[in-house]
Amino acid sequence: MSTLGEIIYKYRKEHNLSMEAFSKASGISKAYISILERNARPGTNKPIAPSVETIKLASDGMNMDFNKLFSLLEGDISLDHSDRPLPSNIILPSAHKLPIMGTICAGDGVVCEDDYQGTFIVDTDVKADYCLKVHGDSMIGANIYDGDIVFISKSYDFVQDQIYAIERLDYNEASLKRVTQDGDTLILNPCNPEYHAMVTDYEDVRIIGRCVGVLHKYV
Repeated sequence: MSTLGEIIYKYRKEHNLSMEAFSKASGISKAYISILERNARPGTNKPIAPSVETIKLASDGMNMDFNKLFSLLEGDISLDHSDRPLPSNIILPSAHKLPIMGTICAGDGVVCEDDYQGTFIVDTDVKADYCLKVHGDSMIGANIYDGDIVFISKSYDFVQDQIYAIERLDYNEASLKRVTQDGDTLILNPCNPEYHAMVTDYEDVRIIGRCVGVLHKYV
């Protein structure tokens, strides 16, 4: 993983390009290229969080696929679409990338597909480790629908009646369920009256992580 400035610097050296030449090729100002390569914001020396627009300009300037460049980047991404300073009373959040790791069942009999499908940009306030796409309708009572994206945190303190990503070891499948613990027994509750709760021993399941957010798919 590298900063955008490091990638640009390496590209310029490999292609014997000056900052001015890369500025003409990409549309990024020469001054901002210098700031990116130093990775220090003037006045504060804080690391740079390039905007999505800047990343797109850089990918075009290097004839590189945007998604490929994006996957190489480390650090935060700005949700601003311009490198021009905003008025002091407007504060935009930073963002970070979460991997979309596959599909999780919200029904019966659908095996979770463990398959990297790219990245998703979210605000840094979203404390998740990865995303999963929902397949099925067993959690519609919790406002989680087929096609939604759920955000999963691997680090959690178990809380009764919260929604977790659960792997049933005996069936080799993973699903979203509202979980209640009673001693060594777990009750895996769907949020749809069309489905039935499942009772299982604690040792027969693995809690993959807690659902900390959901993004609805709108058609």
